[in-house]
Amino acid sequence: MKEYNFLAFDIGATSGRAVLGTLKDAKFEMKEIHRFPNPMVELHGRFYWDIYHLYTSLIESLTICARQRIRLHSIGIDTWGVDFGYVALDGSLLGLPRAYRNGSVFRILGYCSRYDHGVR
Repeated sequence: MKEYNFLAFDIGATSGRAVLGTLKDAKFEMKEIHRFPNPMVELHGRFYWDIYHLYTSLIESLTICARQRIRLHSIGIDTWGVDFGYVALDGSLLGLPRAYRNGSVFRILGYCSRYDHGVR
C-alpha cells in the first residue's frame, strides 16, 4: 500500500509542535518531529505573536521532513481561535498579530458577548 504523510502544526499560547502522521497498510501512526517556543512580544503594553519566529519554526519543521526525505501529502495548522492579525487586500500583513493575552482583546470579547445576547 502507498504511504501517505501529513504534517500538522499545533501552535499554542507558549509553544508549538509539528506532528507527522503516516498512513500505511491501513495503519496510522503519529510522531512529534519538532517542538518550538512561541514567545509573545510585548510592545507598548500589548502582546503580539512573534510571527517571524513562528514562520522560521514552521520552515525548520519542513526542513526536518526534507532531510528525512519525507514526502508530504498535506499540511495543516491549528492555532488558538481568538488571536488575530490584519491582512491587506494584497495579502500583506499590516502589523504583528495580536495575542489573546492583551487586555484589550478581553474587553472586545466581553463587548461582543454582550452584543450577541442582546445587551447593548
